[in-house]
Amino acid sequence: MTTTQTELISRIRTLKIMFSETGCDKIPTEAGNLVKSMTKDLIESLHTSSIFYDENRQLWRTTVFTTMEGGEKNRKFLGAKTEEGLYRKLYDHYIGPGSLGDIHALWEEQRKQENLASTTLQRERQRWDKYFEGTDIAKKRIDEIDNFLIEAHLQKIIKEDSITTKELSEIRFLLRKTFNYAFRHKMIPLNPMPDVEVNTTGCAPLQPRLSESRVYLSSDIAAIQKEITQELSDIPYNTTALAIRLLFVLGLRVGELVALRESDIDWKKQTIHIQRMEQRVEKGKPILVNHTKKKSPYGNRILPLGESGITILRKVLAINKDYGFQDEDFLFLGEKGKRIHIRAVDNRIRKLCGRAGIEPAKSAHDIRRTVATRLYRSTHDIELVRKFLGHSDVQTTWGYIVDIDAEEEDRLKVVEALKDFSEPSPSNSPSGKKENAESIQTGSNIIAFNSLKRHKRHSEAASI
Repeated sequence: MTTTQTELISRIRTLKIMFSETGCDKIPTEAGNLVKSMTKDLIESLHTSSIFYDENRQLWRTTVFTTMEGGEKNRKFLGAKTEEGLYRKLYDHYIGPGSLGDIHALWEEQRKQENLASTTLQRERQRWDKYFEGTDIAKKRIDEIDNFLIEAHLQKIIKEDSITTKELSEIRFLLRKTFNYAFRHKMIPLNPMPDVEVNTTGCAPLQPRLSESRVYLSSDIAAIQKEITQELSDIPYNTTALAIRLLFVLGLRVGELVALRESDIDWKKQTIHIQRMEQRVEKGKPILVNHTKKKSPYGNRILPLGESGITILRKVLAINKDYGFQDEDFLFLGEKGKRIHIRAVDNRIRKLCGRAGIEPAKSAHDIRRTVATRLYRSTHDIELVRKFLGHSDVQTTWGYIVDIDAEEEDRLKVVEALKDFSEPSPSNSPSGKKENAESIQTGSNIIAFNSLKRHKRHSEAASI
């Protein structure tokens, strides 16, 4: 197709989508005439057969050709009661709703208006480029794609790219949203995604991070706090360091932290209202939004500050007052008296980790996991932790609980249980061999005895 034809198709689709999103039953006359005119110009540049009115059949008619599986051309007659209706059929024949790639691009443009973080949009674009761009399924008309074609493509990705089930879920998200978009805009009669079944046996296993790398250990926290104290001594107007100290008290998302205002504090009740956050946006400066992550009502929450939180916030306000810093009533301000951003906090945490000897450096989100873990360890109330973190789903909260102490206890139990199986010191003497045999025999007796105890317990339980 020529550039002009491609541009016409894009404009026609955009107008149709804009209209469908209004929820009206009929296209406004002016917009409708524009769509008709552009559609007619487009079809006349593509269609070579004559278009005529058949008086006998009282239909507008023309001839189109389709390609059979063997490559042979098959002639087909198209007819409609009106000329406009025939042009619509010709548009569906030549253009249709567009390819999977075309519709994904339209959904992607819509998604950019959702105030999502630029990193989220970049990750989605990278996934699409890696698994779909230039593929046969992406080039195929979306109304010709069924669940079997989707399944075949996903199985191919699993086989060739050794993806994890988590990555597969992210890929399916892109497909699901694209087909939902097409169905909502009446580009396809049915959505094939609910019928898609994928065998995940070939998926690569998830590689879990070591627990120590996901939370701050007690020694890490002590080292970080020491560095913060030193930094406050060297740079007394540094409220970013105090912001990091507050993270260890409240476990906030860093976007929520930098959006805090003095008006969010209830000094009498010693609480703070979490109700907005900073978001990174694509190709632009971060913006403030008056909601928390994903606009979830669970993120809008009031948290207790306690003495630690109150002390930190009083220091912050004293610094801002002493140095004449003011940016509306935001709490955490930089050297020039302007509100700090997510990047400033992230950079400062990396520097503090470096000076504290924490390698590799841990993140602000690792502080959030640390707070979640400590809160759960103290309360054993996962629902309380969920509310504190502002999660909508308790399963998400469970993913934040990393019990280092329990893992260490398990390790010691295993070492203790298996110590009788450790090899004795080498000895060539007959007595040494005898000791070895006795050790092995003792070990066997232990196994037999423990098995007997377990069998006895099970028998007693069964009899009860």
